[in-house]
Amino acid sequence: MANPARAFIHELSGLWGKGYWVTWHPSARHVLGEIGTVSGGGLVPISSLEEHGITVPSVTPATRDELTWRTNGQVNIVFKTSGQAGGPFTALTDGQAGALVEFTRGNSVLVAYRGLAERRLASQPLLATELVRRHWAGTWPLEWCVVSHLVTAEHATVLIGGDKGSSIELAARAALGSGPVALADLATRMGVARSTGLALELIGENVTPFFRVLRLRRRFMRGVEAQYGDLRELRNAAGRPTDVPTDVLDDAGADPEAALEALPQFGSGDLGRP
Repeated sequence: MANPARAFIHELSGLWGKGYWVTWHPSARHVLGEIGTVSGGGLVPISSLEEHGITVPSVTPATRDELTWRTNGQVNIVFKTSGQAGGPFTALTDGQAGALVEFTRGNSVLVAYRGLAERRLASQPLLATELVRRHWAGTWPLEWCVVSHLVTAEHATVLIGGDKGSSIELAARAALGSGPVALADLATRMGVARSTGLALELIGENVTPFFRVLRLRRRFMRGVEAQYGDLRELRNAAGRPTDVPTDVLDDAGADPEAALEALPQFGSGDLGRP
């Protein structure tokens, strides 16, 4: 069976928008302004902008209430209302509402998110100048990345099929009324009544399904060193400038996209695959 991490990321890649990473493991929680290093297509947290004394305002753009996705042609769902008898259900009683999800191939994916919201750092010029200043001082390694955009979901159901024929019965809680009627209903007020052969089951709250990361652009910093010399040597040289030259900060603030780069989850030379 293929790697479920790779299958999951592949299925959801681009679902929120270009440049957004898919969080793996789905239970991992990230925060806006988190600092980390990249390993295997994921972010390994090590600190935060706040812990480094960097304050960048945040904004919350327009939100989406729900988002659902299932692998095309490989995930079958049968809904059950309370009082409905018979059918393919084996764990739900006649009085229980719920849903049966069957996976016809391994690593098939079903996700349902509700209560989605996105926050992002509001000032890339401020972030760019702060990171350049700290790298000049030797306190910000080039491999450090910052979570610049963060998507959260109040409720989530994430399922990955294991072997062919794996299945799960989800029981609706009383608050759902007569039962689920749409895929998005599976994100909230559900519990597992029975499962067989699944590679992953997650029914959780306050998860972070997608995020973007920024880091200092290597090309920009190479240009700085071409003009002023190797920064490691400058830091140890007698009479070295303690402050970043004004023209460097001006360039970073005026064109932050030249100083910062958004990383793809895969494809960059220093990014591994799960």
